[in-house]
Amino acid sequence: MEFFEGFGLREMVIGTAVLLGVYSGIVIIRLSRMPRQNPPAPAWKQDPAEFGQQVVKGGIEAELAELRGELAALKEKVGLLEAARNVSPQYGEAVALAQKGLAARDIAERCGISVAEAEMVCALSRAKGRGDEPG
Repeated sequence: MEFFEGFGLREMVIGTAVLLGVYSGIVIIRLSRMPRQNPPAPAWKQDPAEFGQQVVKGGIEAELAELRGELAALKEKVGLLEAARNVSPQYGEAVALAQKGLAARDIAERCGISVAEAEMVCALSRAKGRGDEPG
């Protein structure tokens, strides 16, 4: 530890400056070796028609993604409505709960039907979901 006893504030500042210089040199060398990419032309230098097409394309893609989400939600609702339509109104709620994955015992308690009826609704719902049921 005798080596560090002679160090004062001046030596520490010089050492820090040297380390920062070496680090900066390494960063500059690494940046100079990176492939250069041309930045896109600013909007005011682009052809107005091309810029308009980019804006419209971005808007259309966003709207398309939103519409796809809405379509998926509507397909799910239509599936539930079709299943409920094919079942007696008394069991409509039970079918909806079965399609959501509730257990037969829970469906029986919620809908006021027997466990056997709830198990039958679950079985029919699973068969309908796989396309096993004729019709």
